[in-house]
Amino acid sequence: MAENEFKQSYAFIFSFFYLIQGFYNGIQYIVVPFWVLSIMSVDLAVVLGIFAVATIPWFLKFIIGLLNDRYGTKKFGRRKPWILFSGIFAGIWFIITGILLPSQPITGLLNFFMICALMWNIGIAFADTSLDGMILDVTPKEKLGKVQAYTWSMNTFGNAAGGIILGAIFLSFNAIHLLFVFEGILLFIACFFPVFVKETPIPEEIPVIDNLKAIFKKRENWKVFISAMLDSIPYGVVLLAYSILVILYAPDALISGPISSLSLKGAPLEAFIVYCLIGVVFGIGVIVGGVIIGRIADKKRKQSVYIANVIYIPLLIICFLFRGPYILGIIMMALLGFGEGGLKASFQSVRADISNKYPDLRSTFFALIISFLNAGQTIGMALTSVLLTLFSSIFSEYYMVFFCIMIIMAIFQILCVLIFKTIDTRLYEFE
Repeated sequence: MAENEFKQSYAFIFSFFYLIQGFYNGIQYIVVPFWVLSIMSVDLAVVLGIFAVATIPWFLKFIIGLLNDRYGTKKFGRRKPWILFSGIFAGIWFIITGILLPSQPITGLLNFFMICALMWNIGIAFADTSLDGMILDVTPKEKLGKVQAYTWSMNTFGNAAGGIILGAIFLSFNAIHLLFVFEGILLFIACFFPVFVKETPIPEEIPVIDNLKAIFKKRENWKVFISAMLDSIPYGVVLLAYSILVILYAPDALISGPISSLSLKGAPLEAFIVYCLIGVVFGIGVIVGGVIIGRIADKKRKQSVYIANVIYIPLLIICFLFRGPYILGIIMMALLGFGEGGLKASFQSVRADISNKYPDLRSTFFALIISFLNAGQTIGMALTSVLLTLFSSIFSEYYMVFFCIMIIMAIFQILCVLIFKTIDTRLYEFE
């Protein structure tokens, strides 16, 4: 699509969708665990294991991408129907969660959330994959880094800050169940706005099998997939695990107990407010890092990736030292957010460029990449669940357990960079 056909409003539409998706991530990964902590003792390893199960639908993004690459309507396009109906499905399940939550017994609460989260993830995985394809269809190369920076920054900001702020507001009114209803309504709205994006015409014939063979046979593509998986392993772990470290070692800590039986002290609202501040700082760091590194990525793709990793990897190794007074944790949260925002903006620009080498299967190829990204995040959670149990039997202090896990996370990130170095720059770099 020519540059003059790309409307500025499209970037806002895409960013709003990712913001609401970020709220869902924040509710799932932060609000739900902290709310459950307020009413019962919880093993952090069990929570991470539940997340690993609930996010299984994201493994199937490449199948979803194949479907919405191949099937659509001439009137509404090949992305819009999938975005709209999948978003409605996820929104309905959020509303169902809110309606049924007050009647759930404590003994079955974790299983209830696992089932509901599985349904949320099915709907949002379909909508997200289809929107990824739409972004690749309509966004010119010279704007792609900026658009990717905006969307991924809003996603992470919504996760780290928006979800927490909403959680604190609804918790203050003792109405957590209404938070799920509210998120369901927001999903309806977010999945409706892409209707106003002018899609590219559906190709008359898409050689699906031939293109898939070409994708899987090419060695460079496997480098992209594996590096994406390694890159995402630390993401979900760092925010949750480091936030707990900050609160656990702060003066008058709001969380107490061993990792196998964490619980909140006093009113959960106070813990939410503290976590809200931490999340906002992290989210701001993500936006700043994403925008700054994203601008570099719009000129030098490879350089932006290296800069982001040089910032992020050392932070993983030393962040356990920033514990005690909240100000230390807040400083490190801002830096970690900056690094993660830079990683997402730079890596996603590269991956989007490589996806554009397959114009008939952009969504499928990009969905394959995201499938590996999500596989990495699920592996990170499942692996951390095991490592928490293992290192907790060796060390009595959580910060030592956390430090050992972050060393392993840093190793994964280094392996990602080493594989990325071997990818042919002609696939993504500017001339």
